[in-house]
Amino acid sequence: MGAENQNQNQNQHRYVHALNELDDVNIRRIRPLIPPQILMEDLPLTESAAATIVKGRRAVADIVDGKDDRLLVVVGPCSIHHPVAALEYADNLRAYADTASDDLCIVMRVYFEKPRTTIGWKGLINDPDLNNNFAINKGLRKARTLLLDIAEKGMPAGCELLDTISPQYIGDLISWGAIGARTTESQVHRELASGMSVPIGFKNGTDGNVKIAVDAIKSAESSHCFLSVTKQGLSAIVETEGNKHCHVILRGGADGPNYEEQYVQKYVEQLAKAAVNPRLMVDCSHGNSSKDFRKQPIVAESIAHQLTATETGKYISGVMIESNLVEGNQSIPNDGDLSKLIYGKSITDACVNWDDTVRILDGLREAVRNRRRRASCESASDFEAKFKTLIAKLDVVEHEETWSQIDDALKSLISLVKAGATKFDSFVPTMKQAAKFINSAISSERTRLSGTALTLVEELARMMETRFHPLLDMLFQTAMKTCGRANKVFVTRGVNCLTTVITYSHAPEQTPHICRATSTDPNKTMRASAAKLLMATVSCCTVPELTPHLAIVEKAIADGVVDANPDARTTARQSYEIYIKRFSDRVEQFHAGLSSIAKKYLKIVDKASQTTNARPQAQFAAFRQRLPLRDRIAGQRPGAQQAPIASGGVAGRNGTSEASAEAKPVASAGPHRLKPVRPLARPVPTAVRKDIKAAIGPMTATAVATTATTAAGAATDVTVATVVALPAVPLKLDDNAPPALGTKCNSLENVLMSPHSNKSSLARLFGEDQSTTEQLAAPSDTNKTSPPDSARASASPTISGPVSRASSPGPKDDGALHSTADDKKAGEPEKTAAISATELDKNASSATTSADEAPANPTKDKEERTAAKRPVSRAQRAPGLSFSSLNGANSGRAVRGAQQRSTVASRLEEALRARPQSRQAADSSAERGPQRPTKNAAATGDSPRRMTLRSDTRTTSTKAPGYLRATASSAKRVAGTY
Repeated sequence: MGAENQNQNQNQHRYVHALNELDDVNIRRIRPLIPPQILMEDLPLTESAAATIVKGRRAVADIVDGKDDRLLVVVGPCSIHHPVAALEYADNLRAYADTASDDLCIVMRVYFEKPRTTIGWKGLINDPDLNNNFAINKGLRKARTLLLDIAEKGMPAGCELLDTISPQYIGDLISWGAIGARTTESQVHRELASGMSVPIGFKNGTDGNVKIAVDAIKSAESSHCFLSVTKQGLSAIVETEGNKHCHVILRGGADGPNYEEQYVQKYVEQLAKAAVNPRLMVDCSHGNSSKDFRKQPIVAESIAHQLTATETGKYISGVMIESNLVEGNQSIPNDGDLSKLIYGKSITDACVNWDDTVRILDGLREAVRNRRRRASCESASDFEAKFKTLIAKLDVVEHEETWSQIDDALKSLISLVKAGATKFDSFVPTMKQAAKFINSAISSERTRLSGTALTLVEELARMMETRFHPLLDMLFQTAMKTCGRANKVFVTRGVNCLTTVITYSHAPEQTPHICRATSTDPNKTMRASAAKLLMATVSCCTVPELTPHLAIVEKAIADGVVDANPDARTTARQSYEIYIKRFSDRVEQFHAGLSSIAKKYLKIVDKASQTTNARPQAQFAAFRQRLPLRDRIAGQRPGAQQAPIASGGVAGRNGTSEASAEAKPVASAGPHRLKPVRPLARPVPTAVRKDIKAAIGPMTATAVATTATTAAGAATDVTVATVVALPAVPLKLDDNAPPALGTKCNSLENVLMSPHSNKSSLARLFGEDQSTTEQLAAPSDTNKTSPPDSARASASPTISGPVSRASSPGPKDDGALHSTADDKKAGEPEKTAAISATELDKNASSATTSADEAPANPTKDKEERTAAKRPVSRAQRAPGLSFSSLNGANSGRAVRGAQQRSTVASRLEEALRARPQSRQAADSSAERGPQRPTKNAAATGDSPRRMTLRSDTRTTSTKAPGYLRATASSAKRVAGTY
């Protein structure tokens, strides 16, 4: 046994050793990394820093896209190793940037990560203490702190994105980013650039190959899905939209520099052929200076010459310079004594000093001014000559190979407009020749080409203002079509462009087109866009300019506030608010022409309706909900007249009832009686005040029926349920009746028909406390001694109108079911019987007596004799099946079926009665023990068990379930237990 255990331990040891060889073989240790969200909460972005970053991003994007003719300059240390020296450099650079802001957009180069060809110091984030302890958490905190300090000084910053995780820690603090020569070809870095929120520059490869940078731009402009981490530090799947502000950085290579004019022209053609941004940046260091910092000024002079005198100068959008407080570079001491380092001197690539940096920047400023002068027009003839050259470039068929040519021509027109060509008298007639080419570019499917054309329209509006109207008539319709396109980029650009046009030139003559699109255009996107343009028109145009168009403007606002598009409604409401403030004298006239729906959306209160309508809308809606479903449906059918309320009117605000003289006759009378509708089952009050008869005189009613039932064997809550069928015609009160009786009758109807009626409701109705009502609801001695099913409907001369399932009779009652022969009477007019005060008094006192004590009724006796002769239906033959109210086991015995029913209603009740007994009845019978129904059950007073389709949660029974579904098997079990 000992040998076997030893062998087993050895095998287990070998197994564990083998597992260790499978994973993390070359991993020395793993340490936790601080989540980005925690670091961002410890070092939050401030408001002043955010303003600097956003301003820098917009300026860089405009320069890269050719919308800004300034030169982008990314200048600063090759790498940051001393935060204090970096802040001093930022102060110097900020002071110079303020003076050169008209010509240069300066971004400080703040590089925390350095790619190494072999080995070396990898940057402040990776090794902040310069001693190979790799305190990365400390490095991330130092990097974010420094970027915050620089941004708060008002200096935008740019970084190289070397690691794919570090941008989560600092990405919100930079205004420009770069992908280095060693990582441009990396797929993960291209995916990272596609999701960055800043413009990105891709350097050409270390061998000088520019094609990999062109491919990187095309890849970064597309959407990607890749693995990354979230701000919380969790692994995630990231989907990007694509970055549209990418450009190439020429940094030279193994074959030598590539900044000269012939190289720039070659690469511009290569970029145009690939249909990517042809504007590029030149790096004065690295391969272009052959790693010699003293050659950086030479590269800068070549760039300044191209900006001034060559055609390639307009494609150079930026310059990169490696600069520091002290020129040259130094190495980290081998002994680790950092005090030996020279303050403000690079420890990676050599840099030019601050004085040389200022001289380079001054030369670039002058070059930018010369480029503007070269593009400007000194005379009208000069403008016309340049315009003819541009027209020749625009007059081509649009396709993939000519996109870049057309885009360059449009950008040149923008430069002419900015240079002041609009001041010449011949500008408008000359520009009309280019209108068709501008319209063609606006309608292009090429997003960048359409954007450049819309930018030209915006610049024309800014420079010409109201003089732009002749050209606007030729361009407005085409520009407005972009506002209804499916691509959101086109829609946003179109709306922004036309909003700028309306702001500067007002364009009142275009108001009819805008209003027409707001009201009648079938495209919901176009209507929403037109609503925004309408708001700009109402806001910017003067009163004399808008006066001729006020009628159509009002109609457009009225149509907009009821538009199906919620964006259009919101904008139309904003236009309405501006309109009524500017044209206050037309408010009443404007409101008079609005529809009721428009007034509702605009929250306009109609004073006339306030004075004439005595009942508030909310109170009337609540009152209408209390009406029987049959009356509500009948009132909504075409051609049906609204049945009057039982009291002959509605209660006014002061509690008095309005006149009932305007009440219309019931629509169900005559040969065109509406098809009866089965009303919903409603809870009924447990008691009705007995002495109400004292206040009620003779009245005409369609039916007053009361029945009383006690639950056999129930230990609690023996309840007397009273079912009252409310009159369908106005009550006729006696002359001696109290004046407030009409109001109480209305309230009585509301309480009885309300689904929430209870004892307290009746108590509040008659001004009594709840205890009095409970006394009225207490069962009488007669009820306690009467058998459960012996109580029959009493005090019921005539019953008219359809009876709900809540008041259906049981199968053992004589005459409970109607045959189809009785259904023929459904088309006859309903009859009503007058109940005198004496009869009402007698019936009210005998409401809880048995059926034998009920007064004789010849009509009812005739119906009972007729029903006795009919063959017993299948539902009647089913043992142990009868219906109680849907209100629960404590509800009253159903009212005897003495009313005319339609064929559909009768068959529906027969089908429901034929369903098996519920599980609730089985549980109750199980408690009583096994019993069987006798043949003379009706004679002995033992009523069959009822099936309850729906339990009442207000009952005191704790075993009443929710919805019960009867099955055949449950019916058999119940039958077996009886």
